[in-house]
Amino acid sequence: MGALLVAAWLAGGALALLGCAWTLHLLRRPQPQPTAEPPVLVVVPVRGAEGLPRFLAGLAAQDWPEFRVVFAVESQVDPAVPLLRAALPGRSALVLAGPAARRGQKLQNLLAALPALRPGDAALVTLDADTAPPPGLLRALLRPVLAGQAEIASGYRWTLAAPGAGWAAQSLALVDAGIGTLPRCAACNICWGGATAIRADALARLDLPRLWDRAISDDLTLTRAARRLGMVIYAPLTVRPPGEVAGDAASTLRFGIRQYRLLRLHLPRAWALAGLAAGLPVLGAGAALLGGHWAAFPAALLLQAGRGWLRRRIAARVLPPGEAARVPAWQPWLGPPAALLHLAAWLGSAGGREIAWAGRRYRLGAAGEVLRLRTEPG
Repeated sequence: MGALLVAAWLAGGALALLGCAWTLHLLRRPQPQPTAEPPVLVVVPVRGAEGLPRFLAGLAAQDWPEFRVVFAVESQVDPAVPLLRAALPGRSALVLAGPAARRGQKLQNLLAALPALRPGDAALVTLDADTAPPPGLLRALLRPVLAGQAEIASGYRWTLAAPGAGWAAQSLALVDAGIGTLPRCAACNICWGGATAIRADALARLDLPRLWDRAISDDLTLTRAARRLGMVIYAPLTVRPPGEVAGDAASTLRFGIRQYRLLRLHLPRAWALAGLAAGLPVLGAGAALLGGHWAAFPAALLLQAGRGWLRRRIAARVLPPGEAARVPAWQPWLGPPAALLHLAAWLGSAGGREIAWAGRRYRLGAAGEVLRLRTEPG
């Protein structure tokens, strides 16, 4: 049994290496382009002003010719409001969504912005304000939905540890890089709310006001509905906006548990697969240590070094040069703590239906719907 676990661990590492190599190959392939550049609506739910100037600068630099932006905040007292009122003059608007009573506050903000859609808008784009979108992000995100490849396109955050961040933030960046640099398939793609485009004809079928009425997760709820309706979710590999993390071990673990708990409630099969990916390195390394399979460790380090080299090559193609230079080539000392933290987050998500998020605590139903919420003190 121990030898099988070791073999499975190394096989998983080899498959991840091949996946990175295939992603690099796919990035070189030419892609079909849309024949027109129609107007689109971009919706950005915002809470707080931390990192917002960087996001607004990236949004203003987008090279898509016709896009309007609606920023949505909970209330007038949000510190982001002065910045948002001055952002992108002539093509932006600000809406006050009010406090959520039956859904996640992010969903409350998104729904408050939807009436801004116009009949001529070719797509709806949702972006998170805690990233730094490069100038071509909108074009890369809209390309597959306007070129007829899919009804929905969605990217993934490239997580970078902030300068001076500790091992936990670096571990989160390492785990996220492993997810973000793998190739995608239409049957298993999952939407990420930080950068998603939905074609206009799909919006009517999805009925977002109904879909998001009691939801807490915009992207996982959207993924589940799209699969049920037979829609294709395309994942453009160049849509990887960078975002920084700097939390300690406790906050990073809470974040991981929350994300995996949401995944378990919305997409349990994907959650189980994530558990296999999280558990295999720890079980395999433990079996190698207990069974004296010492040759497995240099082999695992060699595979890790290969993945690090390929991820640097991928980063050079999808991130701005300054951000790509921050992606480490190899962190051999970080593998064990990152694997343990990853597995702890997944195990911590195995039970419970409560989510603490942005100052609110939500009680969820078996399918991830909000049953009740309360505002936490402070």
